[in-house]
Amino acid sequence: MDFYLLRHGRTKWNEKGILLGNSDPSLSDHNDVEIRKWVPFLQQHRVDMMVHSGMKRTIETMQIIRKQLNTNIPIMQDERLKELNFGDWELKDYDWLYQNQQELFIKWLHDPEQNSPPNGETLHQLKTRIVSFLDEWVGKNLGQSMLVITHGGPIRALYSMIHHTSFYEINVRPGALFYLNWQNKEMREVGEGEIEDG
Repeated sequence: MDFYLLRHGRTKWNEKGILLGNSDPSLSDHNDVEIRKWVPFLQQHRVDMMVHSGMKRTIETMQIIRKQLNTNIPIMQDERLKELNFGDWELKDYDWLYQNQQELFIKWLHDPEQNSPPNGETLHQLKTRIVSFLDEWVGKNLGQSMLVITHGGPIRALYSMIHHTSFYEINVRPGALFYLNWQNKEMREVGEGEIEDG
C-alpha cells in the first residue's frame, strides 16, 4: 500500500513560528495554489482514499484537494495523525520557551524521544500512534493508495525512523508532500518536478 503524506497548508501561527499541537486554527488565506498544485500528481498515482487528523487545518486542506479530485473518494478521520501534543507549550514560540523555561526546553530539544513538554507528549508516544495507524492499514492489504493529510511532526518522525536520522534533520514545510511505502521502509519527499499537468 502506498501512502502520500501531505502536511496541511499554512496557518498564521506557522508563519510566526508558534508551536501548534492540539490548538486548532484555520488555514491562512491564499493556501489554494500551494495545495492544489499536487492534484495532477495525486490523480496520476490514483489515490483511492483520504484520511485527515480531524484538526481544522487538515480538514480545510482536504477540502481544497477534494474539490479537484473525484468527490466519491472515501474520506476518513483518524486522531492518531494529530501533531505532537505540546501541552503547556501550546501557542508559545521558541524565544519565549528559551527565556522562560530554558532548562526544560533544552532538555526536550536534546531528547524529545523521552522528554515531553509539561503536560504534553513525547516523540516516542507520537511515533507509537503513527506506527499503529500505518500497521493497521497495511494489515488490511487493500493494495490501494492513500492520501494522508497530517502535520509536520508525524512526517518528520516517520522520516527520522526510516532514514535513521535526527528528528530535526528535515524541514517539512506547509503543503509538502512525501511518498511512503511502509512495508519496504521507503520514504522521500515528492518534488515539484514530478508534477505533470493532466
